[in-house]
Amino acid sequence: MKRNFLKTILILVIMGLYCNSWGQNKYMAMGNKAYENRQYTSAIEYYTKALGDFNGEKSERNEVVFKLADCFRMINNPRKAEINFQQLIKNKYAEEKPVVYLYYANALTVQGKYTEALPIFDQYLTKIPGDPLALAGKASCELSLQDTTTDTRWIIKNIREINSPNDDFAAVYGDNKFNSIIFSSNRKGATGNETDNWTDGSFSDLFIAVKKKGETWGAPVLADNKGVVNTKSNEGAASFDDQYKKLYFTRCGKMDKGKEYCQILEADRLGNGWARPVVVYTDSLCNVGHPAITSNGLTMIFASNSPGGSGGKDLWKTIRPSERKPFGPAENLGTMINTAGDEMFPTLFTDSILYFASNGRTGFGGLDIYRVILGKSGLSEVEHLPRPINSCADDFSMSFEGNKENGFFSSRRLGGKDGDDIYSFKKINWKISIQGSVRDEITQKPMQRLPVYITDKENDTTTIIIDDSGTFLLTNGQIKEGSNYTLIFSKENYFTKKTEITIGNLRSDTAFQVSIALQPIPDKPIILPDIYYELNKWDLLPQYKDSLMVLVGILNDNPKIVIELASHTDSRASTEYNDTLSLKRAETVVTFLTEKGINKARLIAKGYGERMPRELTIDITKDGYTFERGTKLTEEYILSIPDLKKRQVAYQLNRRTEFSVIGKNFK
Repeated sequence: MKRNFLKTILILVIMGLYCNSWGQNKYMAMGNKAYENRQYTSAIEYYTKALGDFNGEKSERNEVVFKLADCFRMINNPRKAEINFQQLIKNKYAEEKPVVYLYYANALTVQGKYTEALPIFDQYLTKIPGDPLALAGKASCELSLQDTTTDTRWIIKNIREINSPNDDFAAVYGDNKFNSIIFSSNRKGATGNETDNWTDGSFSDLFIAVKKKGETWGAPVLADNKGVVNTKSNEGAASFDDQYKKLYFTRCGKMDKGKEYCQILEADRLGNGWARPVVVYTDSLCNVGHPAITSNGLTMIFASNSPGGSGGKDLWKTIRPSERKPFGPAENLGTMINTAGDEMFPTLFTDSILYFASNGRTGFGGLDIYRVILGKSGLSEVEHLPRPINSCADDFSMSFEGNKENGFFSSRRLGGKDGDDIYSFKKINWKISIQGSVRDEITQKPMQRLPVYITDKENDTTTIIIDDSGTFLLTNGQIKEGSNYTLIFSKENYFTKKTEITIGNLRSDTAFQVSIALQPIPDKPIILPDIYYELNKWDLLPQYKDSLMVLVGILNDNPKIVIELASHTDSRASTEYNDTLSLKRAETVVTFLTEKGINKARLIAKGYGERMPRELTIDITKDGYTFERGTKLTEEYILSIPDLKKRQVAYQLNRRTEFSVIGKNFK
């Protein structure tokens, strides 16, 4: 009897182990299938069940934990991702799969745990040296620890009346009076109310909210409830043309076997509704989305994981000849903007400034917002926006109220209503001014009614007139923070002068002071300072080349003048020899100037030998010897100097190069 009882117990134990193993393998298989299809919330459920009473090999368990951690990473749950990646490091799995270090460090970073993340990035870089994403992550931690300031000009606010516990993001104004807001959301009530197994929310739709009194918004409703714009697919990341008559947005079909089908569509506004959308850009090899359209509707910047990019998602540009024609082939915006990470959610401000989000640059963690000026001559340096716009969490999708520096952005930071939330922002600009005065260099009298030409980095020029007191003032309406300006002062029979002013990122009200003295073009030659030659030589000594750069500046600022370059020798040697030597010296200066880009036709070389001894117009002290104003360095005078060393200095003062303006209308 006892033997039969023990046999029964043994059979039950074996059956239990078998059933447990069968269930474990079943959940792992279901989890793997969901993981491959990017159904991350389902995969988390299956992997959690598989790990509940795991009795397999340690290596097999580590694989499951890694995929579970990666699922949490993909659904933006860094806290749970951190726990699982940390477990893998303790289990030495990171030594086998170094990317665990990178993902763990990133999970720490987006939670603001910069000090903890730094050594983890270093561990990863010892395994994978030079990885650009790890280098950017490490630099982000260092920046965040060093720069803890908040730019108080940026006023932000969570728009709680429109945000939900789900993801609400990519808000833009919905009309040209800025009385409505259209945004993306996967909240309950979306048309695609079937659960998206990536986000665990509904498939996203476009929602609209109308402004109430003050700065509050009414309850959001579907921007379209007729199945025209909003469908059972994911719709989002909208933008408008400048008339708010055409809506551009992304639509992603339901994922099938891990593949998405994201396209960019355009829909015309019809009263309070929309015409049937048409696809304006698609690519069978990749996903495209997040359209930003120029005011004329002819150029579109978008995000895509198209082959040939820098890695991850890149920003691309496509152009069409008219709104009735299709967009042409896309052009990658290049490595000045795109990185090995993701660049997404582009926005164009006044067609000249591109705002975008990236997680491949030095920032504060996750996606951060950056901006770059799209100049006629190329791109400016990419600028990272300060706190409170950027945080350690994902910050993205900036949009504006027309040409004003206020609008919306999206963030996943703590303190919201969970998920991605929409925030409003308003930038209070510092007071900036350029105050200046202009006078005659000789008489010191103010110069009245003189035009000042102000050119910015885009080569756009405006003109103001100096008042009767010889002063001028530029204020915020005429100049902008973050720009570079060239001020040009020009008057007939005077040398034109230019001054450069860089208005960087300011931290307070700032007044720039400019004092300009315009030099009349003289009838007499102008001696170039410190251009001397060794005896019997015409080589331009290196220490004197800097002095010639002053002349390069004058010629660049005054492109119409023609000058004579005259060189002189001392009185030693024959007249014929000195004439030849002085001409060679003048030609040496001409060669230097042409190498610096000056048109040779504006430069006339002359050699006057010893025939024109120098007459001093000011007191000159050289090598400890002083020569008084009015002294003429003739042969007789020099030979009358008893001190032989002083005599040599006098000879050197005669070995000079000077220039005269001989023409003012060079074409």
